[in-house]
Amino acid sequence: MQKRIYNSILSLTGQIQIHLLTALSFVAALLYFGYSNTFILETIAVVSSIRLLFYITRSSKPALDILTIRKKMNRLIEDESRVSLTLAAFCLFSSWTILADDLMIILGINFAVQFVGLLFTNQILSLMAANNRSHAINQNILIIGTGENGQKTADAILDAPESRSALKGFMDFNNKGLWSYRDIPRIGHPDELANIIANSQIDLIICALESDEISSAHKIFTVADEMGTPISFVPTFKSSPNVKVKPAFINSLPMILYRSVEDNLLKIYAKSFVDKIGAVVGIILFSPIMLATAIAIKIEDGGPILFNQIRSGINGKQFSLLKFRTMCIDAESKKAELEKLNEMSGPVFKITNDPRVTKVGHILRKTSMDELPQFFNVLFGEMSIVGPRPPLPKEVAQYENWQHRRLSVKPGVTCTWQVNGRNNIDFDDWMKLDLEYIDNWSLWNDTKIIAKTIPAVMKGSGAS
Repeated sequence: MQKRIYNSILSLTGQIQIHLLTALSFVAALLYFGYSNTFILETIAVVSSIRLLFYITRSSKPALDILTIRKKMNRLIEDESRVSLTLAAFCLFSSWTILADDLMIILGINFAVQFVGLLFTNQILSLMAANNRSHAINQNILIIGTGENGQKTADAILDAPESRSALKGFMDFNNKGLWSYRDIPRIGHPDELANIIANSQIDLIICALESDEISSAHKIFTVADEMGTPISFVPTFKSSPNVKVKPAFINSLPMILYRSVEDNLLKIYAKSFVDKIGAVVGIILFSPIMLATAIAIKIEDGGPILFNQIRSGINGKQFSLLKFRTMCIDAESKKAELEKLNEMSGPVFKITNDPRVTKVGHILRKTSMDELPQFFNVLFGEMSIVGPRPPLPKEVAQYENWQHRRLSVKPGVTCTWQVNGRNNIDFDDWMKLDLEYIDNWSLWNDTKIIAKTIPAVMKGSGAS
């Protein structure tokens, strides 16, 4: 009886629960605001279609999908944000007669209802699973490997009762005799795999071998393939906590991809879209200032208005960085004699009161207006509004290995370095700030950096 209740509750979670709660929250709110029944039905149909579209275009599930409450919350926030933005856009570009304030309230109510529903069902299922784990079993898992990888895999399954999985045991090439981990025994050698599959109702094999055992994986795969049993492989390469691991294909050739930067296409497209819009707005908004600056530079010494400098962009690809010229025409030829005055550590060259800077250049640098032409670099796709500053190729040539990772994303017009003192920060700390930005990137963090950049520019913090 308890198993039936558990499975009944479980069957109502996920997409069914989300659609039901969405319908209930929208119907209740729209009735409260006095909308017609026809309009309510149309709204439910549109919202359900949007949800269904996002669901069928979501990436495929892993072999064993274990979602912690934190992961569930992250997915809830991401899904509800997508649905809300899409619905808002639909309302904006269609003939729907729903008030903007009403829509915002309805979306807020829906999110709150989804949040409470998630917490409630998660708590109920966790309590039932904790009281009697046996009723929750939905698939039997066999782990190949008893080393660190095998034990970590067992921990992941045993510590997540909501996965509805049972470990039937371990198999290993090396261990002999009695052995167990967390009361899960070793039940044989991989040479006995076919017999185990035939007699133990195995639903999934997880191959969690160590690096020195990987050569034996082929025979395991062959047996699983012949007998039609799903098999997954735990990567043997150890990576840092910031590295994201996912399956990938090149012309149908399967492989595992390790990336240390954000690879969510929706977030990447959103950042690119914001960059393009921000660049256009910036160019239009600051065009009078840029025109006045160009005239001032030309009047002062008659030299070029812009200073084009080759910089290293994403993955070291070089591009021409645009800046208003702030130094005398022969500034590069005078740099060698000033090297001894360099105030920055590492390969970067910076000195206070650089004698090569012109009068107009001093003003431009103090106000950071010399960076305004970089909106065109953003528009061309070479830079982002927010990102690590693009270094010179000769600076990159002196980077230590860990510093190269700052080139794994597009360079930006501003970043955490700009809002934390700029030239007052040591080179290594500057690099660490950039890596911290990469590891914790989000559109919200970008927004906060842009907001902090404005007062930093107004104060001239760290500028020279």
